[in-house]
Amino acid sequence: MRFLSALACVISFSCLSACVTKTINSDGTVQNNIVDKNKLSDTYVDLAVEYQKHNAPQVALERVNLAIQTLPDNARAYMIRAMIYQQLGKITFAENDFIKAIDLKSNYSEAYVNYAVFLCENKNYDSALTNFNLALENPLYYNPEIGYYSRGSCFYKQNKIDLANADFLKALSYRSAPPDTYISLAKLQFEQKNYALANFYLSKFSGSQTPSIMWLHIQILQALIDSNTDPMRTHEYVSYRNTIGQLLVSNYSNTQEAQKYLTRYGSPAPFKKNMLNQTASLKRSSVISIRKVSSQPVSQSNLVPNYVYVKSGDTLFSIANKNNTTVKQLEQINKIKSANIKAGMKIFLK
Repeated sequence: MRFLSALACVISFSCLSACVTKTINSDGTVQNNIVDKNKLSDTYVDLAVEYQKHNAPQVALERVNLAIQTLPDNARAYMIRAMIYQQLGKITFAENDFIKAIDLKSNYSEAYVNYAVFLCENKNYDSALTNFNLALENPLYYNPEIGYYSRGSCFYKQNKIDLANADFLKALSYRSAPPDTYISLAKLQFEQKNYALANFYLSKFSGSQTPSIMWLHIQILQALIDSNTDPMRTHEYVSYRNTIGQLLVSNYSNTQEAQKYLTRYGSPAPFKKNMLNQTASLKRSSVISIRKVSSQPVSQSNLVPNYVYVKSGDTLFSIANKNNTTVKQLEQINKIKSANIKAGMKIFLK
């Protein structure tokens, strides 16, 4: 039987790729174990990333410092530490680490993009564009869709609408485009008063429905209501707007978005049974298709639900049961497990 000491890693910097841990055996003897310093450093970086995701930047900083202490030329460690410093508002430290990461690995596209985002946030737009371009010109860049989305966001911040729109669309040409690309395009088109196109992009978003996204959707639907002359379609937009408003107020009552809804529209009526199932069909009918719309009126009874919003207490089983499908089908379509669904989330039915 062996008793491991509390990661008593004695780092020998004279050895470039390994360090030594000591294991105390049950008979009191000490056994030295060689640990790969590259793997150990990367493990510390991975831990730092997880702590950063869980809003614990100080703990993340401790872990990434251990990564750099273990392997001083770990470019990814410097990039992650730069992002942590950025989160902590330590701008000079963040910039120094971004530059260090790029110096250590000249073709590090991920570092170029994160540094460019940092520069854009600090309104250093020319340098940001230079770093975005360096990343996207690298044919080995593994996630160019993130680069295009991030550069598009930087153009959007500068009010360069055409360039932003082009980069967002370029990001969507990749299979793993960031889901928020659809939100960015919806905002852009809404501000350009292209309400039908804004609604189209928002209907493509499959992530969690945050209060800000729900409020954006309500605003788009209201703009469609105000500009539309088709009574049937107007009725659909109003119904859909009210459904989203009910979800917003029900699940996020303390948010600014919910208060804005209440100020403009008043308290929503209580949910009626199967209301979400009835109004979910509006995904296709409420979005004005770019294709030619039939002149024939659409019967409400012929509308087929395409997705629903998750209500408090819903599970994939209850949603599947209400919509004549199975949990397995919903898991496959949405790439999610029942335990991970949250109120306000959009669940596609087919």
